[in-house]
Amino acid sequence: MDQAMQLRQLGQCLAGVFQNREQALAEPAWFVHIKLWSRPVPLFADDSLTFFIEQASAAFPQPPYRQRVLRVRCINDDLTAEYYALNDPQAFQGAAQDSALIKTLSSECLQSLSGSRLKVTMQPQASATRFEARHYAGEKCSFTVNGEEKLVALAFDAIVPVSNGQDSAAFWMYDKGIDPETGQSTWGATNGPFKLIKIEDLSTLLPPSY
Repeated sequence: MDQAMQLRQLGQCLAGVFQNREQALAEPAWFVHIKLWSRPVPLFADDSLTFFIEQASAAFPQPPYRQRVLRVRCINDDLTAEYYALNDPQAFQGAAQDSALIKTLSSECLQSLSGSRLKVTMQPQASATRFEARHYAGEKCSFTVNGEEKLVALAFDAIVPVSNGQDSAAFWMYDKGIDPETGQSTWGATNGPFKLIKIEDLSTLLPPSY
C-alpha cells in the first residue's frame, strides 16, 4: 500500500468519537471511563489531515479537556503524526461538538510543540491493520507552563478492522506525563494504553478526496 493510501486509511480511522467503557468496567482501578472526540478540521493548505481532539469523563457531567490538534501527513519517506497545542484551549472547549465554534479554529490558533512529531508505521495483521505512532529515537514532547518544563511521552495505535469483520475501529492512547527530574510517569497511560473503541464515525467530515 502506497503512502497516499495509508494516509487515507489512517485518516478514516482517526475521524470519530471513541470511548473505553469495556476497559473501564474491567479495570476500574487503573482506567477511568472517558470519551474522546477526533473531529476532522481543514487547517493547512496541503495534503495533510488534521483533527481537533478533546476528551471528557463519560461517567460524570464535566467539560471536555486536553484540547489539541493532530496533523497526519507524508514527509519524504515517512508517514508522520504531529501534535499542536492551542494558544487558548479554553476558547475551544466543547468545539468538537459545536459546528459553529469549530469553524473559527485556524492554523493561527495553534502553537508547535517540540518533539511532538511521531513516526507512523503500518503493521498488517490477520484481523486488522494497525498504525503505530511512536516518538523518533530519543525524543519527548516538551513545553513550558508558567516557567516550568513539562514533558509528555506521546504514542498511539490506530486500529482498522478488516472490512468484513465485526470489530469497530479503535484508538489506543499511550500519552503520559513524565517528571523531568525522575523520568517517572505522573499521569495518563501509566498502566498501559487507554483502549478507545469508535462509537461514532466522522469520516464524512474529511476532505472529499479522502
